[in-house]
Amino acid sequence: MVVGGGITGLTAAYRLSQGGVHVTVIEPDRLGGKLQTSVVAGRPVDETADAFLLRVPWALALCHDLEVDGELISPAERTAHLFLDGVRKPLPGGHVMGVPTDLDALAASGIVSAAGVERARADLTLPPGPADPQVAGDDVAVGPYLRSRLGDEVVDHLIDPLLGGINAGDTAGMSLAAVVPQLDAAARSGDPSLIRSCLAQRQRVTAAAAAAGAGDVGSAVGQAAPEPPIFATPIGGMARLIDALVALMPGVDIREGRRVDAIERRSAPGTERVLVALDDGSTLDVDAVIVTCPAHAAGPLLAEAAPDASSILSTIDHSSIAMVTMAFERSSLGDTSGASGCLVPRDQGMLVTAVSYATSKWAQLRDPVRDDVILRTSVGRSGDVRFADLDDHQLTEQVLADLDRIVGVTGAPTDLRIGRWLRSFPQYAPGHLDRMDQVDASLAGAPIAVAGMFLRGVGVPACIRSAEEAVAGLGVTWPTRRALGG
Repeated sequence: MVVGGGITGLTAAYRLSQGGVHVTVIEPDRLGGKLQTSVVAGRPVDETADAFLLRVPWALALCHDLEVDGELISPAERTAHLFLDGVRKPLPGGHVMGVPTDLDALAASGIVSAAGVERARADLTLPPGPADPQVAGDDVAVGPYLRSRLGDEVVDHLIDPLLGGINAGDTAGMSLAAVVPQLDAAARSGDPSLIRSCLAQRQRVTAAAAAAGAGDVGSAVGQAAPEPPIFATPIGGMARLIDALVALMPGVDIREGRRVDAIERRSAPGTERVLVALDDGSTLDVDAVIVTCPAHAAGPLLAEAAPDASSILSTIDHSSIAMVTMAFERSSLGDTSGASGCLVPRDQGMLVTAVSYATSKWAQLRDPVRDDVILRTSVGRSGDVRFADLDDHQLTEQVLADLDRIVGVTGAPTDLRIGRWLRSFPQYAPGHLDRMDQVDASLAGAPIAVAGMFLRGVGVPACIRSAEEAVAGLGVTWPTRRALGG
């Protein structure tokens, strides 16, 4: 049985069904969880995540098995803006999750002052400090460590908008190891300079990509091969993954609109089973359960069946966001071409945290007849839930005021969609991965597993990976298209 019908739960159900297991999925709300696509201005526009990362394999491999890999497209625009002191400025090239590796590009961007650039340059000669992971001997918070190496301006105007935007969080309390493992690895490289360590990482990636493409056409004529895409999405939106999963497991019993109220372990001769109570008073006696609902829901559910895991999961904080999507006549906005979107640092005092220029970012959303612009606007993050006190009209007015500052707005939106996602993003505090190891250890050998983005990653690939690891942990294997020659 699977608790939760988001991308994690449906992936788990799919892999279980491929392994010959009879599966029941319980979902109290909409299948797909946060992966929803709905129509705005006549086009399918994602309500939350609009792409998945290609640099890790799990989402792309699932797309291959679902036979939707041929439908994948990548953003038409890759560069991004940052809104600072009333001006949109391009993010400097050559950064690794916000850590600059090209200080000349950082200086030219205007995102930090000349003094801020020199403070970042000091990282090249600073000895290890008490906030460095190798000195601390344990996981550390992102903000304090990066401030000690690079200074406040780089963190406030580059790193926090990027990492805080991805995780709807605050770098002051984010786990370095759990949120940005590549920076944690750089911090533990033996070279105290984070800039040099990140530059070495980039050079290794570039060299590996060049070696992999040594026989391509670009290399054959002495030209650099084009940089591979970083993100992809199905052409009809991320909900295409949900639809494909459901279509390929007709034998799975999916119960929408039902909620799990309690989970209890039961001993049976020679084995152990799980009794699951639903909100309609019915119970299900099952061999095993994979719990994929958010940690703030999973914790209470496991209070009796797995008290140690329950206690740990219940301590995970979650941030809330709203997504306000608007369509405008092109003449009603300033220019949004040439970039995928704009980040807004905390110190700008705005409600909006980021704006995605959807019709610039995704070619399939451009309508030559309408010639309009769709903007996807993010609101809310850890420590900032001002939007929760606003009704839809008030929220729309405040977002429009912020958009006017960012891109210039002279006309009303022609279409509008508001989505509120309360307690939707788990926040990884320092030591998070150790605590998740404790959760795994407490469930070892039990007919209960957990999976989801509260474990080891908030992106779609991480959710898919956690689902597949939970299924494998129960001893189930499944075929893949690649293994079958597909």
